[in-house]
Amino acid sequence: MAVGGALAAWLIPWLCVLGIIGIEWKWKYPQIHIADFFRADSFNQGICLLCIGILLVPLGWWVAIPAGAIGMGIRAVASEDSRLMWPTRWQARSAMVVAIVAGVMISGFGGVSTPIGAAEWGAPLVTENPDAPGWPASEQHIWNEGTAILVVNHVRLPGTLSAIGSGSMVLWHLESSGTDEARLKQAMGELDGIGLNADWFTLETTAYGQSYDYSGDTLPYTLKRVEISGTKIAEMVTVAMGTWGGEVHLLTIIKPNIPGSEFLPFESDPYASQYVEPWLKATA
Repeated sequence: MAVGGALAAWLIPWLCVLGIIGIEWKWKYPQIHIADFFRADSFNQGICLLCIGILLVPLGWWVAIPAGAIGMGIRAVASEDSRLMWPTRWQARSAMVVAIVAGVMISGFGGVSTPIGAAEWGAPLVTENPDAPGWPASEQHIWNEGTAILVVNHVRLPGTLSAIGSGSMVLWHLESSGTDEARLKQAMGELDGIGLNADWFTLETTAYGQSYDYSGDTLPYTLKRVEISGTKIAEMVTVAMGTWGGEVHLLTIIKPNIPGSEFLPFESDPYASQYVEPWLKATA
């Protein structure tokens, strides 16, 4: 499914653009050879080359579309030929951009790979999340290792094929959308006998926008406090690893405060390396 999802993320916007070019040629200029029609507008050539090479663009279309708009604006100011072409080409060019956006949204339904845990974690407690949204596609598994709850989530980042920056992008989305809190409650709700209602939990971010070197893999991470009515009962570390193909792997470690202990859950291991590094080896 991961390969199919990556192919969908790459091909669907490209096919949408080719479809717009073909429709315009057939509708307005059928008397001209399609190759000549294609070469007549440098915008067509540039957008198709970008569709092919989007794998190399960090954050994919999330960067390419606004950067392309800025570039076209600069070119329109600097080139008289470009300015003269826009009045007759703006509809087709706008349709291509809309087609790309539609293709990006559709590609978000592409499947993802199955989450993998470290061997020492044993079998996952939960292998499906029935409450997960269909867009973007995701899979989530939950483990219980000693006192820690471990959540591995594979999620598709629509419009992105490069591994560069995708992990940070997903962490930003989790931070700004409240998805992290929903994932925490779902994980807590799977534990028997905790004696607490999962809906009571809230999160307070203590570290965000930073990275750590996990034995050669530098990954972005967040650190959050898990609270009930303002009282901290646990800490939560989430790391994100972008992969080539538009899929991001997330590992969340939730460790409770031990009553009577003078140490914080992650005081001796502030970046949760003892869980992250075995996970990275298992997914390599």
